Amino acid sequence: MLRMIGYAGPWAVPLVILTLVVAGLIVRALLRAGTPEAVGSRNAILFWGFVAAVLGFLGQCSALYRATSVVVTAPELSPEIVAEGFALSFVPTLWGGGILLLSGLAWVALPRLRRGRTVGVALLIAAVLTQPGCAGPSTQGPQDITQGVWVGGGGLDQFLFDLRGEKPDSLVGVVHVMHGGRMDSEVTITRASFHDPDLEMFMAPTNATYRGQVDLANGRIRGGLSFSGEPGPDMELRWTDPSALAGFPALPGDQPYTYQEPKPGGDGWEVASPGEVGLDPAALDSLVNAIARGEAGLIHSLLVVRNGKLVLEEYFHGYTADDLHRLASTTKSVSALLVGAALDRGLIESLETPLLGYFPGVSPGDEAWSEETLDHLLTMSMGLDWSEAEAESVHGTGEAFFRKVLSRRVADPPGTRWAYVNANVNLLAGVIFKATGKHAEAFAAEALFTPLDISSWDWTYGKEGGYELMDGSLQLRPRDLAKIGTMVGQEGRWQGRQIVGEEWIREFTRSHFQTGMPLSGYGDLWWLGDLPARGGEEPMIVANGWGSQFIVIFPRLDMVVVTTGGNEDNGMHWALGDVLARYLPSPT
Repeated sequence: MLRMIGYAGPWAVPLVILTLVVAGLIVRALLRAGTPEAVGSRNAILFWGFVAAVLGFLGQCSALYRATSVVVTAPELSPEIVAEGFALSFVPTLWGGGILLLSGLAWVALPRLRRGRTVGVALLIAAVLTQPGCAGPSTQGPQDITQGVWVGGGGLDQFLFDLRGEKPDSLVGVVHVMHGGRMDSEVTITRASFHDPDLEMFMAPTNATYRGQVDLANGRIRGGLSFSGEPGPDMELRWTDPSALAGFPALPGDQPYTYQEPKPGGDGWEVASPGEVGLDPAALDSLVNAIARGEAGLIHSLLVVRNGKLVLEEYFHGYTADDLHRLASTTKSVSALLVGAALDRGLIESLETPLLGYFPGVSPGDEAWSEETLDHLLTMSMGLDWSEAEAESVHGTGEAFFRKVLSRRVADPPGTRWAYVNANVNLLAGVIFKATGKHAEAFAAEALFTPLDISSWDWTYGKEGGYELMDGSLQLRPRDLAKIGTMVGQEGRWQGRQIVGEEWIREFTRSHFQTGMPLSGYGDLWWLGDLPARGGEEPMIVANGWGSQFIVIFPRLDMVVVTTGGNEDNGMHWALGDVLARYLPSPT
């Protein structure tokens, strides 16, 4: 009943009142059946039934308006979510129509009843209406706070608190963030304690705390969030069986995954079965099942290319092939390719070109800026005096931001020290515009996306004055990421056509610095490393975006693995490396 009231919106209260009025009139008419007084009650029942039907129709109009408003302002909604929303908009009409139908049956049946039989009929109707199936679903909570998930939020975003552990005073878990019916990301619950009825959960990655009062019997937690000790929004949590949530399981159904060959998409990809490219389908089954079990954290897509052919394409947690996905710092690797394309065209003379030449009229904050080159920018060796916190958190683009970066002091001689800094990379937006006369997105469309038959992308987030964020705001589809990886793995060629010169691909994917991280080498905005695979160390070239947005190229195997994911805040960004080490299919 509560769900029906929610779907009916502002018309819910009148519908509830009319439901009670019609029920009361029917019972009164039954008790007066066979008497003159029953005639007036009979007509009143039919009248109020018609009124309920009209209100139900108005309720549907209201629900349709709300649903349309959401769809128009949120085009990323999946077709399934849209269809569900419009289907639920019919609930008020069905509700009002049901009252009218009941009124009509009563209007027809009442003249045929006599007083002697009406008491039994009234008791029978009352007994039926009070059964669980007619009265609506009852709220029943779990036996334990770690059973199922606790859901809060509303609209497109839902937060699923999933607690685990045996001792109530030392629980851990995960907050699954659902957006538009898909599992968007996860946040680790690093510490939780439950002393009935008090619950406290702390999420270290976001410095957020949830405190609430638990009502297990009714499956409800009333509480709210705070951030860094500052009060945040109230949020009531409701217990839910996760199997009832679309997008929560990695794959639909409970059966283990069995290999399915990708479907041609009319986008230039040639697909192949594993046998055609010398791979064991059972090995691919093992890889996908490991992803579905969560061994690599929250993964949204997994693609495998071998010998330039798409062999495996799977999507998880509600994602599809048509979804654009945030790339985070994989954007940096794509930006390096744009520099390569400009070098091919002679628009940039060389990697040794001084950076200051691309920013005329700007006075740098240090004379040592005259030694900074494009190569220093691409290899993260500019030597500017950013703190570790600034290197991670400072983002921006546009002419004012360029001046901010150019005002920094040069702390170390350029080219001598590697330091991963987001802000520096955004100077590329100014470099590309000055060199090509086009902003990065327009130049990418001409020099990279169109030749690769990439027709859909988004690079609008954070854009300022026409300049794109080069350090992490591009969105592409996974199949198109796989094209970029295949092109790089084939030294700049795609389907026989040279997209970026071989010289620059080799330069960008050559290690210039050792980073001491799992991906231990760094080229020009591309990472390098060795995977400890079952057959021995396997060299790899990696575009590395936070949250498991990866293009992993295995040159010796002529293989590319692509993933997108939501591992930003659960500590499993590079868990994929361990999964590939165990399950990477070896060519036969």
